[in-house]
Amino acid sequence: MNLLAIDTSTEILSIYGSAGSKTMELTRDIDLRHSEQLIPLTDWVLGQLSLRPKDLELIVTAGGPGSFTGLRIGMAFAKGLSGGIGCPYVSVPTLDAYAHRFIKVCDSFIAPVIDAKKNRFYTALWKGMQRITEYLDITSEEFLHLIPEGTPCILTGPHAHVMKTLLPNDRYILDPSHRCGVALLLARLGLEKYQSEGPARDDEGPLYIRKSDAEIAKDLL
Repeated sequence: MNLLAIDTSTEILSIYGSAGSKTMELTRDIDLRHSEQLIPLTDWVLGQLSLRPKDLELIVTAGGPGSFTGLRIGMAFAKGLSGGIGCPYVSVPTLDAYAHRFIKVCDSFIAPVIDAKKNRFYTALWKGMQRITEYLDITSEEFLHLIPEGTPCILTGPHAHVMKTLLPNDRYILDPSHRCGVALLLARLGLEKYQSEGPARDDEGPLYIRKSDAEIAKDLL
């Protein structure tokens, strides 16, 4: 399938493309400069596959949680490209993609971690292939209460190393590839979602979990 998947939810920009059996994946740690880099890097990936945008059959984007600005850029790009070329798109929760590295290969607790700023983290907990919590916006202290005492847990995701430094013991195992991009995993999950549920709704937006600073300020007025 001719497919494009993008993750703009954190500072790690990840892009994956496929054209039949030929694939290309690119990851750049670019400090949320996605508005500058997303289009030229996507063009480069498609060019390596000899694909034109109109050749695409499915677009997949990370749906959040993550950076409010990054998610808006990614979603707007996916919707704009989808509408312009008449190609369906779907969004996949970002935490699902990071957890997908492990859920089929181990039965341990798995917690992908994204920095939510203000000493908080976006996370969720998987046990093997089963997600056993909601998508969460919590502190490291609250995270400690998610997992039974003495039980190991794999920390993955772009900011797992930050969470690891805030936890008190060695039962939390840091994934050595936690800052690698997940566009390939988004592509796999997105294709499954499209085949089972169809394309995204026209009004589908990012999964934010909590309000933005602008929304909070508006509520205080």
